[in-house]
Amino acid sequence: MQSIKFHFSFIAFFSIALFAGCEATLAPAYDQAIVEKVTESSDLAMRFFAEVDGGTESESFAQREAVYNVLIGAFESLKLQAKARPIPENVALDKINELLQAKGSSAISGEYPSAFAFEKIAETFKKMKQTDRENGIKPLALQAFKGQVEIFLDQAITYESFLKR
Repeated sequence: MQSIKFHFSFIAFFSIALFAGCEATLAPAYDQAIVEKVTESSDLAMRFFAEVDGGTESESFAQREAVYNVLIGAFESLKLQAKARPIPENVALDKINELLQAKGSSAISGEYPSAFAFEKIAETFKKMKQTDRENGIKPLALQAFKGQVEIFLDQAITYESFLKR
């Protein structure tokens, strides 16, 4: 009987020790490199929008093409880096969406929140590049492009900042 109590006590202790060391992951790990790159890329994007603030003419597109390429490449690269991390649980995403809604921004959806936002930013710059090349960009259209980029940047920066906890 004493042996059975010892074995039960050992098994109970071992089980508690084993499960006490387990940790549930609610979100991917914070990645300083992604945060630094999104900060650098968003700065470049906002400076570019400031440079073309009054609109553009298709005749001078060649002067801006290299900046478009850098921006598209930067946000596509960020998308790949963000997708390399595990998918977060809904609990973390729910908290992030609460923060976004409190700021008046739209909620994030999808399996890879930052990656989705980075992809949408790259798509916006691709469309903007095409429009600029073909017709130039009127000031109102420029504001629409900028607004869309700002929405997705807000989502990505909020998500990445939340991961630092």
